[in-house]
Amino acid sequence: MKKLFVLSSAINSKFGAFNPAQRLQQTLDSVASIRKYCPGADICLVEMTGVAITDEQTETINSQVDYFFDCTRDQAVIDIYNSTDNWDIVKNTTEVMCFTNTLNTMLETGVLKEYDRVFKMSGRYLLTENFNPDFYESVVDRIVVLERKNSQFPPEVTGGKQFQYMSRLWSWPAGVTDKIIDAYNEGFMAMAVRYAEGGYFDIEHMLFAYLPKDLVTEIPRVGLRGLLGPNGVAIED
Repeated sequence: MKKLFVLSSAINSKFGAFNPAQRLQQTLDSVASIRKYCPGADICLVEMTGVAITDEQTETINSQVDYFFDCTRDQAVIDIYNSTDNWDIVKNTTEVMCFTNTLNTMLETGVLKEYDRVFKMSGRYLLTENFNPDFYESVVDRIVVLERKNSQFPPEVTGGKQFQYMSRLWSWPAGVTDKIIDAYNEGFMAMAVRYAEGGYFDIEHMLFAYLPKDLVTEIPRVGLRGLLGPNGVAIED
């Protein structure tokens, strides 16, 4: 099985507990952990903050990954980044938009034909010894996510959504990428509606709401650890 990891990244973001140098090193550590625990996989990094990545940072990243998408000069990303000081709104909307655009490009150019499974992984997090690449040989036609979590918000805030799928590491068969794109497009519109109404809706609630439920398999552990961006708290999935 040929695997592709797509890492979301925001190295020069003004938000969160870590500075750009720390974020870059954590991202390189993410790449190294994939090389260690999923040898043979290819890696794509999508840089999606509203601050342009430097030539030096680009050179460092390009030396370590197989594909690199720089969205930092996209005017829509810049506009969202500068529109609010709300970290959650910036992260959710830019990631959904950039991730969708990246998948569309890889689908249209035929890149994804080379792969059997695509993993979405949040940059700065690490694969661990609990990641089992062989498991995915037994679920070749399934979207695989960490088992659902209860929402931390009352239903009236999220528009009635009571569950969520963590988005730090999940995956799908490359052949259903069009369905993943559809879920992201629907989720982006739902976010816009909830924000306009004064509510809240993020990627995690979006995945639970819009991934095709007949294709989803939930598992108790995905094999990931790291430090949360906003506050540096350690987590393990």
